[in-house]
Amino acid sequence: MPEAQLRAGNTRILYDPAALDVVSPEWLLPAFWRTRGAVLAEFGGRGQALAVATDAGPAVLRRYFRGGMIARVVREHYLFTAYDRSRGFREWRLLARLHGMGLPVPQPLMASCERRGPVYRCALLTRLVENTISLPQAADILEPEHWQRLGRVLGRFFRAGVVHPDLNANNLLIDGNGHWSVIDFDRAHIRDAAVDPERMLRRLERSLDKLGIGGERSILRQAARSGE
Repeated sequence: MPEAQLRAGNTRILYDPAALDVVSPEWLLPAFWRTRGAVLAEFGGRGQALAVATDAGPAVLRRYFRGGMIARVVREHYLFTAYDRSRGFREWRLLARLHGMGLPVPQPLMASCERRGPVYRCALLTRLVENTISLPQAADILEPEHWQRLGRVLGRFFRAGVVHPDLNANNLLIDGNGHWSVIDFDRAHIRDAAVDPERMLRRLERSLDKLGIGGERSILRQAARSGE
């Protein structure tokens, strides 16, 4: 996937020139879309993601926010070391790589890194994976074959060397044809060889437990490990 950068003062924008004819730092600000009545939906979580109607089609805007105790003191700023090492830039490039590999992830459009002295804040704009709902929303209608398909999809990521540190139920989307997508790759990375999925599968199972979702876990596990 091609990439280009735009500089605007202390802010740098990383974007896909093949997907976007217009690039503006305002596109990465929630207020820009709210004042234009262009917010299509709002998603939960500290990232405060918004589905927005852009000239390039429906997209999802996510600002990066801290979690845990530190969020009470510092909500959206991180220590600056380099623009290319910002969380938004790293996730954009990871998604671009996964998208190029044919894995079911959102297409990255833009990412920003706004430096303020020793700290920065950032945002990410991706193409909306349309006509999907999250696993928790679909839990009551999922059949064993859906869990098997999910396992197969996750297995493709594991065999590609992808480490997803926050593989939880809310980051798994299914469409009306039973096809799965995976989202939210903040802090994820790719290794040079296939990875052991056990830690990620346990993380997913803990989130299912927390949400009271049973599911066909043995089918999911077998498919994720064997691809069958």
